[in-house]
Amino acid sequence: MAFAQSVAKAPPKDTTHDDKAFDAEMQKLRDTWVQEFNAGHADKVAAFYASEAVLMRWDGSVHGYDSILAELQKSITGGAHDYVVHGLHTERSGVLGYDTGAYNVTLRDRVVEGNYVLVVKLIAGQWKIVAHASVANPAQKP
Repeated sequence: MAFAQSVAKAPPKDTTHDDKAFDAEMQKLRDTWVQEFNAGHADKVAAFYASEAVLMRWDGSVHGYDSILAELQKSITGGAHDYVVHGLHTERSGVLGYDTGAYNVTLRDRVVEGNYVLVVKLIAGQWKIVAHASVANPAQKP
């Protein structure tokens, strides 16, 4: 009888969410990130990152808020502008979620296109970026 009861138990509840509220939060985060970056506000962009976050790019990674702020400021003063981001998929499970998509950004001498992934965590009621990786597509040969 105990065996039959254990077999009849309901499967564990799936904590994965693919909900519209999370999608909307990620859309707002993406849109505001792009708006503030294009306006040259590195401090406002850095505010989206958790204090222990990591930013991984083609030329290396930086860890923590201060380093991320410095890297964003370096990008802005280096001429990066006209960021465009297209979210392709978001998903969450509990207090963790991710957003992935494509981007392009204009540098001084070229436009770079690539893909990104953001890992976010719900911290004190706000979704904060804990990991951000972007990978540029290979350059087209003339």
